[in-house]
Amino acid sequence: MDAWRYFEKNPEAAAALVAAIAVIAGVVGARIQANAGRAQAAAAREAAEISAEAQRVAALWTIQQKQVAELIRIANSIYQKCNRLWNVADEELADQIGETSEELSLVWAEVRLVVTRNVATAAGELAHVVVQFETTTHHYAPVRHARVALARLTADGDDPAAEIARILAWGPGDPDRSEALCNLVPGLSDEHAYYLAAYHDRSDDYIWTQRTSDRRAFHTALNRLVHEARHMLRSEDDVTPRPARSRWWRRAA
Repeated sequence: MDAWRYFEKNPEAAAALVAAIAVIAGVVGARIQANAGRAQAAAAREAAEISAEAQRVAALWTIQQKQVAELIRIANSIYQKCNRLWNVADEELADQIGETSEELSLVWAEVRLVVTRNVATAAGELAHVVVQFETTTHHYAPVRHARVALARLTADGDDPAAEIARILAWGPGDPDRSEALCNLVPGLSDEHAYYLAAYHDRSDDYIWTQRTSDRRAFHTALNRLVHEARHMLRSEDDVTPRPARSRWWRRAA
């Protein structure tokens, strides 16, 4: 009560007290607002970072999926074309294989930049075995076609087998072997004669074994790449990767 009487007798002091209280309240209010503003700004930055990270992860996931799928598509295309080339002599098809192989090389270079190490290793192995099968096909499929043609041309009972064997036994650098074969077997093309002479030391068993091994290696490498890619893409989760959870002030909200 003494304080109350004091302020009644001294209105200037009362006014000063009110003013001081108002100043203190203003300072406290401003500080509260400043802290709230900083928290809001931090939350906004956090939200922006999360959004940017989510967009980056989603974009990378999409690129990974598309690039790996494209690599598998091209590899399978080369494999299928090589299989057809064993059944039919087709120069146009052989050229297509070469063009598709160039595509594989380009896509492989792109895949290495965006996938995990395990997927890159598996993709490289698939590319390697595809190229190996392509090489085997280009070397030995024509030999098989040439031998089939030779068997057909000599199937009338007048088989000059001994003379053919003698010509094939000539030195590998002898340029006359192909010509001698064409002269000996009417209807034998120059290309068939060339492959008969160039790879006469490779038996049919050797060729079939090599082809079977390459085809088996392709399927093994393909399955491994699919397995590693599914792990990278989290296919079992059926969702794209999500960014890390937000901080405490986001969770509290």
